[in-house]
Amino acid sequence: MRALFSFAAIALAALALLSVGLPQVWYPMWFDQGAFAACGDVLRRGGVFLSECWDVRGPLTPALYALATVFSQTQAAVFAFNLAWQAASAVLLGVLARRMFGSASAGVVAGALLWLTMATLNYWSVAQAEGFANLFFIAATLCIWEATHRMDRRQTWLLIAGGAFAGALFWFKYPFALYALALMGWALATHRHIATATWIGAGSLLAIGLGGIYFAIGGAQDDLLLHLRYAITNFHDKPLSERWAWLTGLFWIEITTFVQVGSTPTAGFKDTVPQVQLLGRGYPFIMLLAALGAVRSLWRARVGGGLALLWLITTVALNLWQGHSYRYHFIIWLPPLALLAGAAFGDIRLGHPVRRALAPLLFIVAAAGQVLAMWPWMRDTYDNVIAQGKPPRTLYLESKEAAQLHLAEFLRDNTLPEERIAVFSDTPVVYFLAQRRNAARFPYLRWAEESRDAGVQAELAYAYLSDLTRDPPRFFVLSQDGFPWESARFIETWKRMPEVNRFVEENYEYVGENGPYLLFRKRA
Repeated sequence: MRALFSFAAIALAALALLSVGLPQVWYPMWFDQGAFAACGDVLRRGGVFLSECWDVRGPLTPALYALATVFSQTQAAVFAFNLAWQAASAVLLGVLARRMFGSASAGVVAGALLWLTMATLNYWSVAQAEGFANLFFIAATLCIWEATHRMDRRQTWLLIAGGAFAGALFWFKYPFALYALALMGWALATHRHIATATWIGAGSLLAIGLGGIYFAIGGAQDDLLLHLRYAITNFHDKPLSERWAWLTGLFWIEITTFVQVGSTPTAGFKDTVPQVQLLGRGYPFIMLLAALGAVRSLWRARVGGGLALLWLITTVALNLWQGHSYRYHFIIWLPPLALLAGAAFGDIRLGHPVRRALAPLLFIVAAAGQVLAMWPWMRDTYDNVIAQGKPPRTLYLESKEAAQLHLAEFLRDNTLPEERIAVFSDTPVVYFLAQRRNAARFPYLRWAEESRDAGVQAELAYAYLSDLTRDPPRFFVLSQDGFPWESARFIETWKRMPEVNRFVEENYEYVGENGPYLLFRKRA
């Protein structure tokens, strides 16, 4: 009877946690998700990343989008896949916390907090490279932890596996490979045997090498080298004065904003849903709980606390190294924060009763802040999806992203499946929604504005023109000023690319507007 009661309690808790994140299934895609989906569509059709679909990040996230849409090419399929991925990440982090701190409570707290923080992100922070990469961060840490606590033959294989998971992070975002070096340093410092670090390094090189083989087989080695040049230029080639100003100003503003509201308000796409920001959305209490866990762990000389802190410090360094302040970058902080929060429960039975009650109290308030933040969205989803039975298309058209769906439907209805389209803007989700192939490898044009190296930018522009002329699209679409954001000026960008401008002027005719888009159709 007791076992049945425990099972029922666990099932109800899991259902309650699931309900918090379920509204994400009906979110619209934003810029980043649209880029991943467009490239994922190319990969699903057998295309090669970079040579047939270019994105500033690595190929693993588009590959996961391709996997998510094997059976259903819909946004809901992607976001449902993402929720399943985050659930797996939370469970794995819970296992790691239990192994590290010897407490089932530590595992439950760490896993629950990671799930809640991922389930309550805004619509343009979900299904990001950082969120998918977290599972690899966790797996790498778990493998290395297990390896350094074994003395049998499996130790070597665990070290290699941990290194491989850490090395694979390179193919999410290049700077993420820094974590492999951090794990090598920790293993060397705790075991003082160079073989442990060597095996981790071997596993990392193996994962990176396998990615290189993929590009070699696909004949995209030159594209990869150009991609690396673009990444190095844009993420690292900044004067120290600019980096210092960014570190002392904008970086801390973004951290404060992320802590206060969890990220920008979810209502960025639907202002009819109110925002609840009570208890700082739980983040200040997660921070306090993590600090408590770190102090308790280090005070009692727990090695796990040191590894969790190293993980957190590495993710902070990664944010600094990338040199951007997009709030979803802070998502990679969430697993080590949740792990340190779990550490506060590792020895909860020890000490004064007041101190024992502090950690549970902080956890309850943190969880309450997270759930309260998402409650209006849970209620809105129930009202629209269950009570009113609205289909996904209707929900999409009720959001601020509706213009992209209108364009996608027009292009789908006015082209054949084998015909191509080109959207000269930063709305890459149109390709995915229309299920039409891009005439060029670039699903968005932000690189034409952001590239800090004139030579790299010229090579990318040449590749864009070559793609257009090789297989001209049926429609060439240009977004008007102020769309998809207020400062967007893609008409000016188009005119600064004279060869592309001339190609369109000579071969296409203007046929009208579609919301914020200008449509040009290929002349017969």
